[in-house]
Amino acid sequence: MGREKELIAIRIAGLSEGVHEYDFTCSATDFKEPELNCPEFRNGIRVRVVAQKTDSEIIVDIETATLAEFSCDICLAPVRRELAGGYRIVFVYGENRDGQEPEEEYRLLEHNAPSIDLTEDVRETLLLSLPMKVVCTGNPDCGVYTNEADEKTGERSEEKNSWQESLEKLKDKFQ
Repeated sequence: MGREKELIAIRIAGLSEGVHEYDFTCSATDFKEPELNCPEFRNGIRVRVVAQKTDSEIIVDIETATLAEFSCDICLAPVRRELAGGYRIVFVYGENRDGQEPEEEYRLLEHNAPSIDLTEDVRETLLLSLPMKVVCTGNPDCGVYTNEADEKTGERSEEKNSWQESLEKLKDKFQ
């Protein structure tokens, strides 16, 4: 991937010491990445960046939030979820003297750098906030999971699908 325009960047040239807060709003299509160009990310993405600058480093906290639209992996019912992610990076002023690559959370920063591009870090934070499995827990049409309220009261739907009855027979067979 070639470097393009900085989508989410904070200007650090002339930045005073202390805590600085930034808010960004973007969409998944702004990233021009196939991983984010999916139906789940139709809504706007809110990014909050808190940068704490000292004389030797800048600590950057990234928080992402969006409302994603999924399909249940079991019953294919539409599911809307708030996705939130967070990531912390420490930018240290200086040069890499010993030839080692710094750790992922620690990055070297030149003293005369005009800005810090956080676009890639925001993209990765969004991808890491995606759930591995999406299931609807409150949908009565799904039938695989029951509501916690039903479990507490002992109520259970008397109506069973044929596949649920088959699963019960298999369960009894192997016990």
